[in-house]
Amino acid sequence: MTYQEFLVDMEDPIKRITDGINAVGIMTMGLAQVKDPYADGFYAIWNYLVDAEQYFQEQLADCLNAK
Repeated sequence: MTYQEFLVDMEDPIKRITDGINAVGIMTMGLAQVKDPYADGFYAIWNYLVDAEQYFQEQLADCLNAK
C-alpha cells in the first residue's frame, strides 16, 4: 500500500470523526437553547474539535497533494 493509498483509506474514519463533531455541535446548540449550565463547556469542546478537525483536514490535503 502506498502512502497516498493509506491517506485515501483514512477518509472513512475521518468522516466518522466529523460526524461525531457535528453531533457534539448539535447537542451544544440544544443545551444552549434550554439554557443548561453545561452549554458553555460543551461549546468550548466543540470549538476545539472543529479547529482540530480543520487543521487535520488541511494537513491531510497537503499530504495528498505532495508528490
